[in-house]
Amino acid sequence: MKNSPLRRSLLAASVALAALLAGPVGAAESTTTSAVTSLNDLIASGRYMEAYTLANQLMDKFEGEPEFDFLFGLAAIETGHPNEAVFALERITYTFPDQQRVKLELARALYLMNDLPGSRQMFNDVLATNPDDNIEANISVFMDLIDEREKTIAGSFNWYLNSNLGNDSNINSATELGVIPTPIGDVELSANGQSIDDNFNDIGGGVMYSKPFSKTSAVSVGSNISHHNNMDSDDFDLDVLAADGSYAHMLGTSRLSYVLRAQQVDLNNEHFQKSASFIANMQRSAGNGWTQSVTGAFTQVRYDDSLNKNASLRDVNQSLVSAVLGKVMGSFNNTVSLYYGTESAQRELGKNNAQQFYGVAFAEQYQINSSNLPYFRISLHRSDNKAADPIFNIEREDDTFSTSLGWIWLLKRNLNITTDVTYTNNDSNIKLYEYDRFKYQTGLRYQF
Repeated sequence: MKNSPLRRSLLAASVALAALLAGPVGAAESTTTSAVTSLNDLIASGRYMEAYTLANQLMDKFEGEPEFDFLFGLAAIETGHPNEAVFALERITYTFPDQQRVKLELARALYLMNDLPGSRQMFNDVLATNPDDNIEANISVFMDLIDEREKTIAGSFNWYLNSNLGNDSNINSATELGVIPTPIGDVELSANGQSIDDNFNDIGGGVMYSKPFSKTSAVSVGSNISHHNNMDSDDFDLDVLAADGSYAHMLGTSRLSYVLRAQQVDLNNEHFQKSASFIANMQRSAGNGWTQSVTGAFTQVRYDDSLNKNASLRDVNQSLVSAVLGKVMGSFNNTVSLYYGTESAQRELGKNNAQQFYGVAFAEQYQINSSNLPYFRISLHRSDNKAADPIFNIEREDDTFSTSLGWIWLLKRNLNITTDVTYTNNDSNIKLYEYDRFKYQTGLRYQF
């Protein structure tokens, strides 16, 4: 689709309309400040991401002023935020219903949001005013695009492929100690029971099919597969196959989604674990760069006895609730996450494997430009097992600290390189479960 006639027509029409609308709004005059003038200059020179960032910084002061709303709408459209553009441009059309230029941009934003009836209506409103021939010609292009999209609303496919290379200082998340004290005496650990350093490579891919029912609801189904290969230690090679189906819809200003997910994990080509989940999520954009999200999940985790006849003692049902609060501040995107979970063992003898856990995480991204995005993440996790360990005769308690530093480099619209380093430290009241871990990786991701 990258170079399809449909896409070229859309780009041509968008550029033409943007040129026609580059002048002043022509609505009620608002006080022009140096900041708003800078916003206009950025848009005029095509620096839309910088304009969008500046507009968010000025939102509290100038939101509601027609000139600012129009410029913010333009920047939002060109940076992939048509929903924000609609709010801004609708404010102008409500107060000044005869503004042809504003209606044209509003029609374009509605088109990008897949509100095809709304977009068509706005374009028809402008056509009813007998616009200039060049404007009418470009509206005609958009009308053709709307017709084409309505014909293809049956669904769409998205694919991705990814590959990583890296090093993991502790592929099995194990202690460095060779001897562990227990109530019945010291126990010497085998090589596989101690931390193993290894280089690795990952390959994976996935596909998703989405079908909208309307402008506010859609279903999607997808699957993905990944293979983690340790160069020297085959015992800890992993294969993961997952599939899910979801339904999403809008409720007011919130987006609700419901997901059914199944996953199979193989360890060294042997069945190891399978799980099934139901996940419900609500996302909301609160304006001024704020976002909110709440998620609830129920998961059944089952272990295969083929590798270990007692593996099923680890079977649990898990309930999880989490909340995420995000805030865009200029070029910075900050998120804070909180979560709590509890597990119930499926066999009384395995109750020591069930946990209660909770944690907090903070993440920050910084957009240097449209192609470079460094990021940072830090998290704290606490888990308490619900019964005494059968060997150590105490209830296991772990505190896990993890931090990551990385960089996303967007080479092209559908190709990026990601590099990151992660450090994890697990502190436990049982020495067997204490470990440190450094992981470095660099990878490619291609979407088509």
